[in-house]
Amino acid sequence: MMLATLRTGMALTVLTLTALALPAAIPAVAGGVPVSWKDKEYSTDQLPVGLPPPAFDAISHWTGWAGKAKYRMDLDAQGRVLLLTPVKGGGAREKLRLVGQAETWFDALLPPGSRAAAAPAAAAQPKAPEKPATPPPAPLPEDPEGPPPTAPPKTAGSGASTKTTAPKAWGSGSGTPDSQTAVLIVAHDEKDFGELLDHLEQAVPYLKDWVEEARKQTGLTLEDPLLGAYVENASGQEEWNGDHEVLNRVVQLLTLRRFGQQPNWLVQGLAWEAEMAHDGSVYCFPYRDGFVFATEHTSWPSDLRIAFKDRATKAVAIEELAGWKRGVWDPEAAPLAWGFVHHLVEAQKSKERALPNLLDELRRVRDEKDRVSTGPTTWQRVKGWSMPADDQEKALVQAFGKDVFKKVTSALRGSKDTSAPGAERNKKDSARK
Repeated sequence: MMLATLRTGMALTVLTLTALALPAAIPAVAGGVPVSWKDKEYSTDQLPVGLPPPAFDAISHWTGWAGKAKYRMDLDAQGRVLLLTPVKGGGAREKLRLVGQAETWFDALLPPGSRAAAAPAAAAQPKAPEKPATPPPAPLPEDPEGPPPTAPPKTAGSGASTKTTAPKAWGSGSGTPDSQTAVLIVAHDEKDFGELLDHLEQAVPYLKDWVEEARKQTGLTLEDPLLGAYVENASGQEEWNGDHEVLNRVVQLLTLRRFGQQPNWLVQGLAWEAEMAHDGSVYCFPYRDGFVFATEHTSWPSDLRIAFKDRATKAVAIEELAGWKRGVWDPEAAPLAWGFVHHLVEAQKSKERALPNLLDELRRVRDEKDRVSTGPTTWQRVKGWSMPADDQEKALVQAFGKDVFKKVTSALRGSKDTSAPGAERNKKDSARK
């Protein structure tokens, strides 16, 4: 049986970076940074009329870094994802095609829920964002591996510390769904990835402690700013698939963009379902480091059948998934997360909009409970807050019925390969030394 060495930094590190200031205008870069939109070439010196304001904001923030690192920018037609790749040999066109493929799959599966607002209309001419008169104090990152040394002390009896964000009006949510442009950066190598982290550290000083930990990884996914990144040519990475990396990360970003923070197992399960839908295999393993059997990329359906063959009377419990925290690899929860999500995807065929309604309900619960009062009408987010398992279970039952866990267990016992008939296995995974 073949073995391969896997070194992945595919971590869902959800941070709150609301204090990341955007420049007042597009920074001046000699010759401009190349920008494409709707199959036309532009530059940051002369952006097209009608560019959506969120896309302008994303471009304005990353122009300085892209100009220094010699990267180009490619925007999808809807202005939802801004792709940054090296000017030379970055394969931007093919990666942008994969971005579109991920968006099409995501939109078919997870259209906006009942409370999700539409994205703001495009302006006739892009305008520079205005700086607030008094910027809010910087929040602390939600580091999945623990709070940084500079974090405030825990509130007595709460079990979690609160962020130092400016208080918000009571009743306001975490943000308008589908209102941002996600950024995906494909770093050429560890050097470029390190410079990206330097940029984040300089732009958001309180990230210093988190950045040091992030340097040990080869990728990241952030909620605010909506940013994903990975190293395309990581040293020592012997088994890897670039198509899967793009698909997985874009689906994570779109999930965060539309539905905000979700339970770790659900975000990862959705991203893996996108990989499986592509060619019946999985290549992205968050926080896993070490040896991987070559067969593991396609073995999850059979692994689950074996694991559940004797569980006819013991249904899956939400605690088997809800306890999986960001920042660690869980070899038992990972395939189960995919299998659970795959069943929900299949079940939605007879329950219209059940899956987006589930995510929208979980978003509502988080907005309601992930906060602590700071006054009669104001609140702050709770650092490190995790959604209780019983809240997750209630949302699942509400969306898919009281027998959802029983049905999932039955499906896992008879799980089949999800690749389409005749689908080719992706042979582009490269063995790099």
